[in-house]
Amino acid sequence: MKVLIVDDDNIVRRVLKRAVLGLEHEAVGCVDAEQALEAMDRDNFPLVILDWMLPGMDGLELCRRIRKRPGGQNCFVLMVTAKNTHEDLMEVLDAGADDYIAKPIDVKLLKTRITVAERMIKKLDTLRK
Repeated sequence: MKVLIVDDDNIVRRVLKRAVLGLEHEAVGCVDAEQALEAMDRDNFPLVILDWMLPGMDGLELCRRIRKRPGGQNCFVLMVTAKNTHEDLMEVLDAGADDYIAKPIDVKLLKTRITVAERMIKKLDTLRK
C-alpha cells in the first residue's frame, strides 16, 4: 500500500516513514500541503498521514480538500497533531479525518493505527467490488 506522509518536521516525517516501511508499505513524504496535492495528482494513496500544523495551508484544510477530490472519499486520513483535547479531536473529525494520533508519537500505537486503517481500506475495497 502506498502511504502519503505530510509533515514539515524532518524528524517526525522520518519516524512516520520508518513506521510505514516497517509494515512493508511504500512511503512518500511531503513537507507541505502543496507538495501533497501535487503527489496526489500523480498517484493514488489509500492512506494519508497528515500533520495538522503545516506551513501555509494547515492539515485541516488539506484534509477538506482531499475529501473534495475525485476518489478523496476513498482514502483513509490519519491526522497527527500535538493538539490533544476533546475539542481538537472534534475539529479533526469534522474536517474529514478518519482517525488521529497525538504527538509525541508512540510508534507502537502508530503502527497499530496504520494496521487498523489498512484493514478498513481492504474491507471498503471488497465492498466496492
